[in-house]
This record gives sequence, C-alpha cells and structure tokens, in this order.
Amino acid sequence: MIFKNDTITAIATTTGVGAIAIIRISGKLCFKIVSRCFFSKENKKITELKTKTMHIGFIKQNHNLIDKVFLCLFKQPFSYTGEDLIEIYCHGTFYIQKKILKLLIDNGARLANPGEFSLRSFKNGKIDLVQAESLLELFKAEDELAHSLAINNLIGKFSIFLNEIRKDMIYLNSLINVYLDFDEEYLSEFNYNKFLNTLVVLIKKIKRTIIVFKTNNLFKKVYYLVLVGRPNVGKSTLFNLLLKKERSIVSNISGTTINYIEEDLFIKGIKYRIVDTAGIKKTNNKLDRKGIHKTYETIKSADLILVIKDKIRDKIIDKLEKYFKISLTKKIIIIINKCDLLKKKIISKKKDILISAKYRIGLERILERILERIKTKRNKRLNYNKDNIINNMRNYECLKKVLLTLIKIKKTITNTITNTNYLTTEILSFEILSFLLKEANYYLGKITKIVSNEEILNKIFDNFCIGK
Repeated sequence: MIFKNDTITAIATTTGVGAIAIIRISGKLCFKIVSRCFFSKENKKITELKTKTMHIGFIKQNHNLIDKVFLCLFKQPFSYTGEDLIEIYCHGTFYIQKKILKLLIDNGARLANPGEFSLRSFKNGKIDLVQAESLLELFKAEDELAHSLAINNLIGKFSIFLNEIRKDMIYLNSLINVYLDFDEEYLSEFNYNKFLNTLVVLIKKIKRTIIVFKTNNLFKKVYYLVLVGRPNVGKSTLFNLLLKKERSIVSNISGTTINYIEEDLFIKGIKYRIVDTAGIKKTNNKLDRKGIHKTYETIKSADLILVIKDKIRDKIIDKLEKYFKISLTKKIIIIINKCDLLKKKIISKKKDILISAKYRIGLERILERILERIKTKRNKRLNYNKDNIINNMRNYECLKKVLLTLIKIKKTITNTITNTNYLTTEILSFEILSFLLKEANYYLGKITKIVSNEEILNKIFDNFCIGK
C-alpha cells in the first residue's frame, strides 16, 4: 500500500443485507465526485453545505433515480482522515450498495485498500500509531477486559503516558547538552544526583508497564477450562449444559469421548475456551491411551481444571498431582455430579460444588466459582495502572529497547562517578549519554509516529477491513 493523494471510496459497513449501509469517500476530489451524482432536497450545492452536517437527497445516474439517501459531509481537517470526507447512508441492499460504489468509481474515485482510511488518518496526524493499532484491537475484543484496554488506548491514554516519558528524556538530554557546551573546568558542577533520580523514576515507570505485558500475560484473550474425570461421570453432559447446546455425544457407555472437544464460552463478558476430555482410566487399549495422553496434555495449558466426580471418595486428584508432580490446588474446582443420588447428610457437610447435570441443579454455583477464580487472576494482573497498557508485541519490543538504553545510561553514569580518571572519562560519558538518549527517543517515537519503513505500516493497516 502506497500513500497517495487521490480520492478513495469503500463500503464502510459489514458485507450483507441490512436496513442501512454506509459508503465513504475521502480525498481532494471528494465533493466534486459526489456532486455529480447527489442532488440535495434543499437544492444546494455540496460546497455550500456546512461541515459536520447531514442532508437528505437523491443519488441519480443520468437522471435515473438509484436511491433516496442521507449525506453527511466533513470538510478538512475536521474529518476522520483529515481530508474532505463524505459518508452516504443508503438502503442496505446489495444492488444499491454496489450501484452507488460503482458510480463513485466511474466519476473518478478509487476503491480503497484495507485500512486505507485509517492510514490516511495516521498520515494526517488525526491519530497516532498506538491509536490506530488500538482500533484493530477494539475490533478483535471479545470480552470486557480486552474492550476496556482497547478503548483506553484508542482515546489516547497510553499515548499521553508515552509523551510524559518523552518529556522526561528531553529534560535529561537538556541537562547533558548544557554541560557539553561548557569547558572542562565547569564539568565538575554537573548534578549527578538530580540526573540519576529522574532517570531511576523514568526506568521504574517503563519497567512497570513492561511487567504488565510480559510477566502477567495481560493480553491473553482466552481462559482455558478443562473438564476432567473418570469415564461416565457426566463430563460431556455438563459440557453441553454449560454451552446450552448438544455439542458432545452423551452416552451411558463408558469411554464415549476418546478425543478432546473444545468450544468458546462467554460468562459475564469474559471469553473462555471450554474443553471436554477423554475419561481417565487404566486401559491397554491403544486408542483409549492416546485419548488419555491428550487429556494430560490439555491439562497443562488449563487456567482452571473442573474435576468431575460422581462420588465423594475418588482419588483422581491424587492421580493427577502424582502425574504432574505438583500441587494443582489453585487450578482445581471440584464438582460432584449426580448429587440427587447422594444422602442428604453428606450434601449438607460437603464444601465442594454439588450438582446434578441431569436435572440442571447447581449450574449457577459452578459459574460463580469460575468467575471468582478468574477475577482473582485478572485482579492480580491489574495491580498496575491499566491506562498505560502496551497493546501489542511491536510496542512491547520498542519500549523494551527504550528501557535497555536507559539502563545503559544509568550504568555509564555510575561508572563515571566511581572512575578515578575523572575529567577525561566524564567528557566521553556526556557524549555517549547524549547519543544513547537520542537512541531511546528514536525507539519511543517508533511506537506512536516515527515509522519510516512503509512495509511496517502496510503490515499494520492491511489487517483492517475495507472502509476503515
């Protein structure tokens, strides 16, 4: 994708038939092209209409009426792209959408590439690169947390944080440049403590943000829930019950599930991947053993293991912990199925979740316990300010380079203070420090705006849909 100054157009709404469709057109010839086919009910020329206003009118081709539409126009720079931009709200049939789009193209517009509207918005300074990437994250968001983080970055909270970092680095660079302009006799007056204190605070800020992304794996989109138990304890029945559909085959015959089955599940706005596994048992059957091996492999990646039992005394947890050689206490939720067959005295004393998948008893308690465990995990990950969240690996790599460069500066300052050959080393250190700060500022700039490589921009914006 090469950034051009021509006029682009595309259907901005999703593919398909609907009540309304939106067609966008942006560029220098935007008003001229649309004026050839749009006729305002007010009998006004498009150039006479005020920006950020909506008008009713007709789209015609050679005096043949195509559709009655609403037209919303934005004069530069007050538009999403920063250029003259018009949105046409037409009826959402395939025929009308394609007819209007072809008409705009025939009159001089070009069909936009994926993400080209957003690319122009970035190029014209309407959004920075963090906000552009946050748009993509917003489209992909499937739960409350992912949506919240994408929105925060979209409205510029992370960009504000990066600007604060940049200001601190400019301040440090100004301290260095002052002393580079003086003779050697004044160098001893440099306030190392003031410089180091600012630098240490700066390093802590960046390190804290990196830890959120790296250590706490904040952007994990899916939590894995794995149903584990012996054959015929009701795993598949519970699996279907949680999904509210017949996804897994249920049978009284032991060992019906010989391979794992997984599906997406949403609970209170949080996305999970729930997995039904083969029953754990002693067997010489090669096919059964393969299924059980896959069960163990699935457990390794589980965020929560829902252990299903159909009796109080079942040593399956001991078997699992012996196999993995670790305690699984924090990962396990114990569910005792077929509670309708248990004695009332046992039910009243037991702290585990008692259910009857057959009669749909106790499902709410399972959902509550899952949310309780997952929210605890999520809260631990959100110990830091969630406004300052890195939204992808590219930003993480750039910020990591900034951090490593600042740590180099800190080491250089420390070595300068302890070095016996004071003045000679200090002159050299100031020149190195100035260079390193410029390097750190370069990596910081790559996150938000300074990207000279066209291939990087293409990779980012090609993931957008056409019309965005």
